[in-house]
Amino acid sequence: MAMAPALPDLQDPCVAAWSCEGARERSSGRVALRTARPRILLTTEGTYPYVMGGVSSWCNLLVNSLDEFDWQVLPIVAPDGRPRTFELPDHAEEVGRIEVWSEELPKGRRGRVGERRSGVALPSILVRNLIGWEGDADAVVAAWVWCRRHPAGVRRAFRSGEGWASFLAGLRDVLAERVPEAGTPPALDLVEAATLYQTLYWVARTAAVPTPQTDVLHVTAAGWAAIPAVVHRALHQTPMVLTEHGVYVREAYLAAARNGDSAGSRFAATRLARGLARTAYAAADVVSPVTDANAYWEMGLDIDPGKILVLYNGLQSPSEPTPPPRTQTVVSVGRLDPLKDAHTMLRVAAETVGHMPGAQFLHYGPVPRGEEVYGRSCVALHERLGLRDRFLFMGPTGDPNAVVRNSDVVLMTSISEGLPMAILEAMGQARPVVSTGVGGVPEVVRGCGVVCPPGDDHGLSRAVVMLLRNPDLAWRLGMRGHRRLGRLFNESACIDGYRDLLGTLTGNPSTPPAAALGLTA
Repeated sequence: MAMAPALPDLQDPCVAAWSCEGARERSSGRVALRTARPRILLTTEGTYPYVMGGVSSWCNLLVNSLDEFDWQVLPIVAPDGRPRTFELPDHAEEVGRIEVWSEELPKGRRGRVGERRSGVALPSILVRNLIGWEGDADAVVAAWVWCRRHPAGVRRAFRSGEGWASFLAGLRDVLAERVPEAGTPPALDLVEAATLYQTLYWVARTAAVPTPQTDVLHVTAAGWAAIPAVVHRALHQTPMVLTEHGVYVREAYLAAARNGDSAGSRFAATRLARGLARTAYAAADVVSPVTDANAYWEMGLDIDPGKILVLYNGLQSPSEPTPPPRTQTVVSVGRLDPLKDAHTMLRVAAETVGHMPGAQFLHYGPVPRGEEVYGRSCVALHERLGLRDRFLFMGPTGDPNAVVRNSDVVLMTSISEGLPMAILEAMGQARPVVSTGVGGVPEVVRGCGVVCPPGDDHGLSRAVVMLLRNPDLAWRLGMRGHRRLGRLFNESACIDGYRDLLGTLTGNPSTPPAAALGLTA
């Protein structure tokens, strides 16, 4: 692959001009006037309010419960035209949506000649600092600010020969990096390089989308959802909260390891996830993981521990549970994608049915957009294992509590989680859990279920068989989980934690958020 000559370093006039523009706006005092009711801009990525799932349920709980705030929801979605899954309450509104891979042309003025020339460096800046191992988060933010100010210039930059040449020069330098802990980058062929170029174009397009005046930015993932919020914070100094349910970088690594793509494609995907996450972490005033396990991962990714405030997920204080049906029914709830590892779930079912022919497995959850191939692989494995009606794909459910209530055991086989709502829902119905020990699961399930390593279909099956054969023990474990949920992982504690956090950020704009919350050492 031919490479263009190297661009100037990151202190070239283009980068300096972008940085100065941002500084001028920050020093100009153009900060939104506060309304009587504080506004929260909630940015989401492929979830709320269009897709059912644990993160969406958490968003819906937060938006509906914290009605003292006006919620502005800005979702990043695929342009598939699907309707909303969740209805927004009166104190919330969708303030547009960002359709990644949309064919709609970006809006904006043509721009002066000097502005168009400055945009030529944009692809180089992004590939060097998002894909490079030691990328400069400040340079990324400065580039994104330029995109916000020159939205029409983004397309011109990426559709120009000079932009492509600058990208190739930057990519050549990234592939020449030799960092011991990062390994040796693989060679990228022309198709892989062009795919990365197109992806970076969409990163820039996402940065260019305007955001409304608001008082607090609340980001729900350290990836694409952070991009518009990071730009808004750079322009207006608006406090930014980042909640991580699953660790974005870890999940990108796991997905890349399992999806069978080429080495070049895996490299591009994981490096981009790392670059986006590092930029989001650097910009956030408070990072609020939903579990201690996530916090340790985040500290390992160089987040200042003083920024971290763990806020557990929670459910409503559980009512008195009903006894299990004792029908040897095992229920699982979650989308069918590689991170949920439905293949292991199917193998667990096959081994369990071999010991207990009357056992029945019911899985509730959709096949997400983009995972149709994985969904078909689950159906094919189901056929090869001869499970027939012993394992049924039930599709999405709007009432997870009801389906869990009709089970004897709840099974989860994920290879990555934060603090999964499916586990909390099982505890709320006093059903014992058999789960892989990922994310915050071990700290939640302690004493009320069985935890096995990811991919251990034999260990998971043995646990399921043991509980199905000992229903009295299963009921006792379920009741322990029910009490534990009410004591530690209840909805009121979750809501109060976010009420205090967001209330502090909206009520003390001149105080550094971490200091105001007592997070600093």
